[in-house]
Amino acid sequence: RGTSFEVKLTGKAGDGEVKLHSEADSITWALGEKRDTATMTIAPTARGGVHWLRYSNPSGATELKPFVVGLIPEVTETEPNNRIAEAQQAALPAVTINAVFEKARDVDTFAVPLTKGQTLVAAFLGNDILNSPMDAVLQISNVRGTVVDQNNDDTSLDPRLTFTAPSDGTWYVRAFAFPSAPNSTIAFAGGADYVYRLTLTTQPVVEHTMPVVKPPGDGEVTLNVHGWNLAAPTAALPAGSSTLDAGLALPFPVQVSDLPVVVESQLPAERTLTVPVAVSGMIAPEGTDTYLINATKSQQLSFSVQARRYGSQLDPVLSIQDKDGKPLTEADDINGENPDAELSFNIPADGQYRIVVSDRYQHVSERFFYVLRCEEAKSSFDVEVKTTGFTVPADKPLEIPLTISRRNGFAEAIDFKIEGLPEGLTAECPQSAKDGDSSKAVTIKISGTAKASFAGAIKIIAESVDTKLQKPASLSLADRTIVSQLWLTAVTPEAPATPAEPAAQ
Repeated sequence: RGTSFEVKLTGKAGDGEVKLHSEADSITWALGEKRDTATMTIAPTARGGVHWLRYSNPSGATELKPFVVGLIPEVTETEPNNRIAEAQQAALPAVTINAVFEKARDVDTFAVPLTKGQTLVAAFLGNDILNSPMDAVLQISNVRGTVVDQNNDDTSLDPRLTFTAPSDGTWYVRAFAFPSAPNSTIAFAGGADYVYRLTLTTQPVVEHTMPVVKPPGDGEVTLNVHGWNLAAPTAALPAGSSTLDAGLALPFPVQVSDLPVVVESQLPAERTLTVPVAVSGMIAPEGTDTYLINATKSQQLSFSVQARRYGSQLDPVLSIQDKDGKPLTEADDINGENPDAELSFNIPADGQYRIVVSDRYQHVSERFFYVLRCEEAKSSFDVEVKTTGFTVPADKPLEIPLTISRRNGFAEAIDFKIEGLPEGLTAECPQSAKDGDSSKAVTIKISGTAKASFAGAIKIIAESVDTKLQKPASLSLADRTIVSQLWLTAVTPEAPATPAEPAAQ
């Protein structure tokens, strides 16, 4: 933060002025003369962490691109560094290395001096957020090349290692990668798009907080922090902030709950919950966490265990039992890509019920934390777009496909409208019927010619016909940021030149 630096551009900047659009204009840039580099400037007040940037010129705009604002010194990888003898020196107590596996079989090695008892955190960011097509591996070796620690995947395809030095000396962090989409080769992979960030630090790093999510409201809140090299057991999240960063090597985002928040350890002995609630918990040494609720016959309740979305190693299993422990229903993975668990349950009779949370493989540790959500099952819907940037073609309508997800029996027709459409353009917005193919997907068409060239934000608003429930069409980004502000470019064709009048005879 508060720095300026040069970056290399991948792809083509196109013609005309290229603008950068950032959160609160906290990141600006100046395109280089050859249009293949730019000078980025980060405001001193910029939020640490992932920012989603859009670049536009008069002809169109990019999709949102991730850009990470760090808290510690940053350097660029220096090649060659394949072998221990060529290892790039890492300046502790903290540094982030911006690097790329340039070609197949590329290995990057970094030398880290540690004293006995120091704990090194090596955090790799590549496939996650940056969408680099790799499955990376981190190793730590001694000067002889003996591997003393290794991590292939932490809670995603990106690895993370914590290593406590058994003796004074220089230790070597080695990184390499395989393709994230397996192919016929077993060789290390590389390429121009195999970019990554590697943070090496002995400074404080937060892995999670308790509660895991911030209670509703904008006020300051004190959170218990868990991680490595922490100076204190608690940290203050300032009013209006969503990121812990004071004194940390890596910014830590904290999401705000829409339900009342309680911490498992602060519950009374009988562990009875009042619905609605979001419980922050950690799997007990015996391998299961059990909670009680009192419910009435025919009450429709929704339960979910969110763990991986917050960086937990828990693979949750969620079970609903009667008061005597008889299983009534159970949920495991939401789908093949999401190991968290959720279910809806129709209460069969008045009485007390047990909600049981466990790990699929019966693992337990401080890193197996979660948020258990219990609430009334409300009929609702969501509308998803696949992209956030659109350009109106000159010769045909722009088509924007929408996917509609209906929950808990939502059975109403849904109408759509577009906010911010420039004059001269019209939108054909078909209705999503309560059943049939259109209940799941529709396509909006934008046609016409803008009276003046337009490049800016629009929103697609969905509204249910009967209950008038409104939802914007949105896209969930890699860090689960929800984007509902879409970008539209409409270029007005140049008027043909007026033919010259013949000279008077």
